Amino acid sequence: MGFFLQERHVGWADCGTDSRGRPIGYAFPAWCDEEGCTAKIDRGLSYACGGMHGGDEISCENYFCEKHRLNFVVDGSGARQICGACAKLALIREEGCDPGWIEDADGTIIPFDPARRRKKETS
Repeated sequence: MGFFLQERHVGWADCGTDSRGRPIGYAFPAWCDEEGCTAKIDRGLSYACGGMHGGDEISCENYFCEKHRLNFVVDGSGARQICGACAKLALIREEGCDPGWIEDADGTIIPFDPARRRKKETS
């Protein structure tokens, strides 16, 4: 009698979990990570800030609807869509400003904290 070897195929549908323990991949329904937004998305690459799971020097590890990923940045890997907070940080770095402070929509100088977003979980 032989044995059965089960091969596990890992794809983009289930990519594990992010640093906050949320499941990532297009098989997991979610809401946009922009505070106050209730758009239904998934945690696949199509909605990932920067186009890949996890953050890097240009993007965070959050997931956004199209309305909240309107910014494009071009780097060595091509053009990537990023969220507003990451776009502001990229501009601050490019201009050589102090990345600890930004100007909000009203012109008020405020502390910049991309991690301050309220995190929404799927039920």
